Amino acid sequence: MDGSFDAQTMMHPKQYPRRAFTVLELGVVILILAILAGVLVPRVTDRLAIARDTRRLSDLRVLRDAIEQYHRDKGAYPPAVVAAGAGFDVTCDNGFLPDLLKSGYLREAVADPINDASHFYAYNVFPEGTHACKGKGSYYVLGIKKFESAAFSAEHPGYFKCAQQDWSAEFEYVCGGGTSEQDPNAVAPAGSK
Repeated sequence: MDGSFDAQTMMHPKQYPRRAFTVLELGVVILILAILAGVLVPRVTDRLAIARDTRRLSDLRVLRDAIEQYHRDKGAYPPAVVAAGAGFDVTCDNGFLPDLLKSGYLREAVADPINDASHFYAYNVFPEGTHACKGKGSYYVLGIKKFESAAFSAEHPGYFKCAQQDWSAEFEYVCGGGTSEQDPNAVAPAGSK
């Protein structure tokens, strides 16, 4: 180093070759990401479906507790608001069990997480003896139309039937009260055995 100034070096500094990804390397990275997404996305969506199904079962317990408390307090089950020809009061028509809300038995409206024509909750009250159900007075049927996860549905079978009607065929999960023909393993109200 003699301290001399080299103008040529200053004007054209040493250039290093730019290192970039080749098309092949980018293709491999994209392929790996696609494989990971293909493996992870179904697992995430399955877990979300199971979470919604778990909420459905929890909602049904809340509804059943409210219906049973209403019955204890008033001596009758809350009336169902059934659209003409529908057969059941359903959550997807925006008028589900209004007496439970008005009377304070529910803090907020309860609805299926998807709440459309294939995913909803249903409720109706039937007079004593309808469908040859045994019991003292009227009885109610409360159901979940459809779960999203087949595995969840298989693990949580609901059951409610009378001599002439099996609502288990109409709903993926169903329970009820007021008859002597219900399954003791169905969703029981809180505090009951």
